[in-house]
Amino acid sequence: MRYLSKEGITPLMIGFLLVSFAVAVGVVVMNLGSAQVEEDAECAVDIGLRFSTIGGEEQVCYDAAKRIFSFSVENGVNINVNGIVVNIIGTQKAESFELNDAKMGKAAVYLGRVPYDTAVSGEIRQVKISPKIIPYDQEEVCIDQAFVIESVKPC
Repeated sequence: MRYLSKEGITPLMIGFLLVSFAVAVGVVVMNLGSAQVEEDAECAVDIGLRFSTIGGEEQVCYDAAKRIFSFSVENGVNINVNGIVVNIIGTQKAESFELNDAKMGKAAVYLGRVPYDTAVSGEIRQVKISPKIIPYDQEEVCIDQAFVIESVKPC
């Protein structure tokens, strides 16, 4: 019976170790690189969300009898919107509403209604609507692409 030479096994094991070490270093570098890109990018996509306009008027109003703030928003053509955050700043206090049912595809329209009582929160001074998107498996609220209206007409 012939014995195998042990000299052939050592270079083979060293080759496997070098390849596995190179793969491990590559994985670590790629993870660090993607983490840095995600920290720097704050809603890098131009969403294009805006109030709907009909006849040159933005579709935003407040019904004092029903105590409902109504609005209509249009999504742009770049990315789907997963929801919106509506912040209403009144003279007495500010209120925030997270509308998870406001899912819009590209170039879609959403008709929204939010309860708001002027007797409790005061007259509406400003309304800010921020879109929520899912760019990389995590939901993000894009406050840098929020749009604001400061004069709300009655319904």
